[in-house]
Amino acid sequence: MKSGIFAIAAWTITIMMSATMAAPAVAENPEHLKQLLETNQCQGCDLSGVNLAGQNLSGANLEGANLEGSNLEGANLNEAYLVNAKLMDASLRGASLIAARLHGANLENVDLSRANLTLAGMVIANLTNANLQSANLVGANLESAELVGANLYNTRQSVGNELQFSLEDGGPYPFDIAGVNLRDANLTDANLMGANLMASDLTGVQVNYANLQQAQLDGANLPRGFTISKF
Repeated sequence: MKSGIFAIAAWTITIMMSATMAAPAVAENPEHLKQLLETNQCQGCDLSGVNLAGQNLSGANLEGANLEGSNLEGANLNEAYLVNAKLMDASLRGASLIAARLHGANLENVDLSRANLTLAGMVIANLTNANLQSANLVGANLESAELVGANLYNTRQSVGNELQFSLEDGGPYPFDIAGVNLRDANLTDANLMGANLMASDLTGVQVNYANLQQAQLDGANLPRGFTISKF
């Protein structure tokens, strides 16, 4: 009888734990979440830990919002206004952030793997230890951003056979990361052809199989033993 009781108790605990793990994260301030979902804007709101995976937030105004630890996997954030937003430890895996504005945003430890950041503005953004593996960064502007320890493995600066974004002269948008701190970043297999890396700090970066042809490296702080000609 005791063994049966223990078995039922264990089963009950397992079910409760599973339900807890499966439950969506709740915003620190439910009213702020309600405001966002109803109006598509919530400047300075506390949305930390919220689950917005797959949500359509195209054009949302989240200036200065706290989205720390939030789940935004697969979300549509095209043209969203996230200037000075706090996104530390958030998951944006596979999210679409085409032409999103993230200037001055704190993206430390954020997961942006496979995210579409085409034409995204991230000037002075903090991307320390961010995961940008296989992200699409064609035309993105990361001028003066912090990418210390960031993972840019297999990052794309061109869109291959997908939709091509072009300037008036017919050339592809350049990848502008002039003055960026890329110290200790992983650029393995990254496609940075024609990228503007002038005056950037590339100390300690991993560049195995990276494509840096025609990249602008004037004034850049290169890894020890490397020269512009080697790139």
